[in-house]
Amino acid sequence: VTNVRKKYAKTLINHIHQELKELYMEKTQFDIVFTKREGSLDAPLLDGVPVKFHEDGVDDVEFYISTNVGEPLKPLAKIASGGELSRIMLALKSIFSKHQGVTSIIFDEVDTGVSGRVAQAIAEKIYRISIDSQVLCISHLPQVAAMADTHLFIAKETDGSRTRTSVKELSDEEKVKEIGRMISGVEITELTKKHAKELLELATKIKG
Repeated sequence: VTNVRKKYAKTLINHIHQELKELYMEKTQFDIVFTKREGSLDAPLLDGVPVKFHEDGVDDVEFYISTNVGEPLKPLAKIASGGELSRIMLALKSIFSKHQGVTSIIFDEVDTGVSGRVAQAIAEKIYRISIDSQVLCISHLPQVAAMADTHLFIAKETDGSRTRTSVKELSDEEKVKEIGRMISGVEITELTKKHAKELLELATKIKG
């Protein structure tokens, strides 16, 4: 099992580097580190070391990453920022959707901590995943929202002592307004509407 894992880990590392390059993390180094689960002194020996066997083998597997040139690789869970972690998770899901026949994927604010060209790159990456899989994406970024085929607006309303959640499918005109609101905040101006329309037109062009 360990040998098979290490074999496919090399392939996964190569795919991850390619995906991260497309998400403007081309200088990021990624590795997969294997350690054996140590057992008691009377446990079975593997390579002269007592190990603890589980139904999934003897390996502890951890992702290591370095996002800056010259910095050593460290555990992903301990050093990645919100934006970096979002892109790494997107890269992993992109790979798994291609090779595991995933039919539906949910992204819950996978665009956290990013903006500008990175946000656009994430939007396009999510769209490419949606070609072969159904994607449900919760987002607060206009670039990501504009790429969707169907837009659902989710709102919470308080009526006395009870909170209700409503879900509404948006019309074309409502899409422009909501994406405009994402761009500027509460106030929607003609300029933000124009920008929203441009994002929707760009999305249509990208999707062909």
